[in-house]
Amino acid sequence: MKTDTLQIRLEPDLTALVNRAVRRTGLTKSEVLRQGLRRGVPEIVCALGGGPKKRTLVDALLELKGLEIPERHCPMKGRL
Repeated sequence: MKTDTLQIRLEPDLTALVNRAVRRTGLTKSEVLRQGLRRGVPEIVCALGGGPKKRTLVDALLELKGLEIPERHCPMKGRL
């Protein structure tokens, strides 16, 4: 299993919250933080809207006044 080490600073209130969770659950601090990240990160992504949408050239051209872009007859191929 590949592991990454993440060093972060915790404010005193977060440290107290983690310590309370450790006492209540009997898990280690690492396990509590891993479970919190697993459950919390997807909620954060949903709450923030998944980040800014990537703007394409077509989006920029559509904003130009008076410019009309015809619909494509066949879909564009995705490029890597």
